[in-house]
Amino acid sequence: MDNTLELHDLRQAWKELDQRLRHQQDLNLQLATGDRVRRAKARLWPLLAGQSLQALAGVAMTVFFARFWIAHLHEPLALACGLLMHAWSVALVVSAVVELLLALRINYAQPVLTIQKYLGLLRYWRTRVAPLLGLAFWVLWLPLVEVLAKWATGADIGLRFMAWNLAVGIAGFAATLWWFRHLRRRASRIADAIDADNAGCGVQGAEALLAEIRAFERP
Repeated sequence: MDNTLELHDLRQAWKELDQRLRHQQDLNLQLATGDRVRRAKARLWPLLAGQSLQALAGVAMTVFFARFWIAHLHEPLALACGLLMHAWSVALVVSAVVELLLALRINYAQPVLTIQKYLGLLRYWRTRVAPLLGLAFWVLWLPLVEVLAKWATGADIGLRFMAWNLAVGIAGFAATLWWFRHLRRRASRIADAIDADNAGCGVQGAEALLAEIRAFERP
């Protein structure tokens, strides 16, 4: 009878110990997860600040270029260049707003997998869409120079100069796009490095911290 009671007590003690260990593991997981989630959220603050500045700069440029082309409605070259730069400025604002909305929409109380999906959308925008705004300057530097020259001196840069350089710009833009796609098809390290640079340290850091949480959650 005593042996039976001792065995029962031992089993009960082991059960209580197991429950305590599980509780401690759950607590450790919550603490580790909460810390990493807070750090992941903090990693995106520089991105939010940068995109806020981009949006403000885009609005200022939109106003400037709008006033420029309105003032040159009867000058086809200046009008076309002003409209192109106006459209680019609006695209700059739209891109910044999209990134801000994607970053702010992330609910850090959601499951880690859901947060990772939103970060994936943010990464996609920053590596596939936003870079086109920079690549466009293969061509857009010409209308920008025309606008600035006209605004500062009242003189045009010349149709012949613009035509030759426009042809070079279009060829450069097409070649750059082809090169990027070629690198990505080959899964090149150069393509990975370019994507990492475009994604930014904030997105990469947040992704790394969330990946740690996922690994920690696995039994």
